[in-house]
This record gives sequence, structure tokens and C-alpha cells, in this order.
Amino acid sequence: MTTTTLDSPVRSRPLALDRGTLAYLTAAAVAFNVGGALHPNDDGTGNKVAQLHDMLLRPTWYPSHLGLLVSFGLFTAAFVRMPRRLDLAPLTRRTIRVMAVVSALTTAAMVPHLLAALGADSIADGRSNALSVFMTLDETLADAPWALGIALLALVAGVTKDLGNRMTAVIGVVGGLSFAAAAVTIPFTDTLDRLFAVGGTGITLWTLTVVAVGAWRRRGQQV
Repeated sequence: MTTTTLDSPVRSRPLALDRGTLAYLTAAAVAFNVGGALHPNDDGTGNKVAQLHDMLLRPTWYPSHLGLLVSFGLFTAAFVRMPRRLDLAPLTRRTIRVMAVVSALTTAAMVPHLLAALGADSIADGRSNALSVFMTLDETLADAPWALGIALLALVAGVTKDLGNRMTAVIGVVGGLSFAAAAVTIPFTDTLDRLFAVGGTGITLWTLTVVAVGAWRRRGQQV
């Protein structure tokens, strides 16, 4: 009787990603980075509702969140594609399938998040309402779980060498955990806001290094 562990070899050579997966991941990373770079910052005054109101009025709200919406959609497409196109280790396959669902829900939640600026006037008085409650739930129940999922996927797929390797796994874990910590706390405190930059950079770099490693392996197998 044999057992398979996370470290057990599942193939004779490292997995090379197909062109479609490489394209989806590359585009997702670029859109995620653009969305994060354009994301407006509040002026730091007033309570969290007042700060949200300030961000909703910034001209970069729409392009930033459109970029993030596109990014989450592309990540979802990549996660849906991978189990059908790639010879993945069982644990990686299960993790990616879970992430496909989580990412799809996060993408759906980003649509009203994007359009939240339309209701900015409703919180101009600094008082919480349905809009501010939704934004809180979106950060804590959508964005944070997605980022935690990225950290888990980076670890699992890095160890099995399905996506990147152990070095890329470190980048993804740091990025995912940092982004999740910032997202889950932002409705309540500004203490960890700086982790958004760390997390966003980490997730972007993890995705691009996974693409680079996958493309290198693909080129090596075609020689």
C-alpha cells in the first residue's frame, strides 16, 4: 500500500503551463497591479464611513476597480482552465477547484463594489448604511478569503512544482497573507493599510514568476 504526500513526485518532469494558462495569468497579474496602483486613498480624517465616502469621490475609483474586476475574472478563468488542461497533483487540483469558486464569487462581488461610487451621497453624513455595510462585508468575506486562497495555492502548488516552485511559493504566501490581513482589517482600522502594497506586489510577483517558470519549462520540453 502506497501513500502520496505533498512532497511525493507526481510526474517524471516539472509541469509546463500551456499557452492559454500563461496568457490568462499574465493578463490577470497586469490588471491586478494596475487596479492596485490606481486605487484611491482616503484623506485619513473622520471615521471609516467618512473615509470611504472620500475614496468613492476620487476620479480613480472606477478605473481602479474596473482593473481589479478584470483581474479577478481572469484569475477565475485560469483556475477553471487548469484542472482540465494540466496534469496536476491531486492536492493542487483540489485547491485550484476551490479557488475557482472563491475567485468567481469575488469577481461577482466586485461588480457592486465598482458601482458603489454611485451611492456616495448616501454616506456623505458619515453615518453607516447598507452601502457601507456591504463594503465592509465585501472586504472581509470576499477579498480576504481570495487572498488567503492565493497564499494556500502558492504553498501547495509551489511544493508540488505544479505552479512555480518553493521559491515562488514564499512570494505568494507573503503576498497573499499580507493582502488578506489588510483587507480584513481595513473596515475597522488603518493600522495594516500599508500591507496592501506588500500584498499586491507579492501576488503580482508570484503570478508573474509562476508564468516565467511555466514558460521556461515549456520551452525546455519543446527543445
